[in-house]
Amino acid sequence: MASIAYVTDGNMIEFHRLNGHRTMNFWRPTTNKKFADFNQGDVLFFLAKGTERGRKREKGLVGFGRFAQAHSMSFSKMWNTYGIENGYASKEELYDAILKVSKSGKMPKLMNCLYLVDVAFFQVPIYLSEIGMSISNRIESYIYLDKEDPNVTARILKIANENSGLDMWTMAMSEENSQDIFMKEEIRHQLSIIAQQCSIPLHGEKEKRTVQKIHKNYLMSHDEVERIKGSKEEMVHIEEESITVIFPFVTSNKDFEKKRQLLIGHIWSFNERIKECDLPLIVNYKICMEDEFKDVEVKLNQEIAKIRSK
Repeated sequence: MASIAYVTDGNMIEFHRLNGHRTMNFWRPTTNKKFADFNQGDVLFFLAKGTERGRKREKGLVGFGRFAQAHSMSFSKMWNTYGIENGYASKEELYDAILKVSKSGKMPKLMNCLYLVDVAFFQVPIYLSEIGMSISNRIESYIYLDKEDPNVTARILKIANENSGLDMWTMAMSEENSQDIFMKEEIRHQLSIIAQQCSIPLHGEKEKRTVQKIHKNYLMSHDEVERIKGSKEEMVHIEEESITVIFPFVTSNKDFEKKRQLLIGHIWSFNERIKECDLPLIVNYKICMEDEFKDVEVKLNQEIAKIRSK
């Protein structure tokens, strides 16, 4: 799990905002400096140039997006693939922008592309000093936000919501309201923290491959379900009035009772931590198993139906 703040061209971000983009290609020239911990579902905040304030010329966060996938590709392929989702109205403008940030002054052979979804922009910039973080104004690329404190992302979203929420143009272009967008992002972040806190060795090495198969098949057959970031097993379905946390489960007749008790204990522990977060939605739990264990799956789901947070 990680959230990063990336120094970003303010003009490019303004282009995305005015075009109401909810997805974007966040490009950067190829570099040896790679993300050590940035995975699908993690959050990238835009630390925008042009928002500097105060004696220290502190830059402000102006929005965010969730990381969906990464690619490396040539400049031409990047334009042909993403077009104006690159943040510029024409191929020529994009070309010139890349040359300005290229250390060699030449077009790199490859561009690193981070494709972001659920992009949103704040009504007013948020400064990390507001949450007690001090960063150098000399940062050229990015910093990790949650490295020392896993709740930094949640605090940023809370401040953004208190500061009138999302940019009005973003709101006009979005089917969701500001509160829903911030709430979903906060839920994703809190569940990620809980999943790591509650991690237990429920499945052995031989069973993990089956768990991953169940996990993959479930995501493919349920478009509305997403993985909990930072977890290789748990998934979540966020609806308007409730959340369902889904646990892949692998067992055999030989060790079923022991595994059942571990599973129930794991879900109880998960539920107790969710109660501490005071999420505004009802939280339910569901187990998914291999097809040959569907009868067992039904019985286990009936058993855990009484475990819920409100």
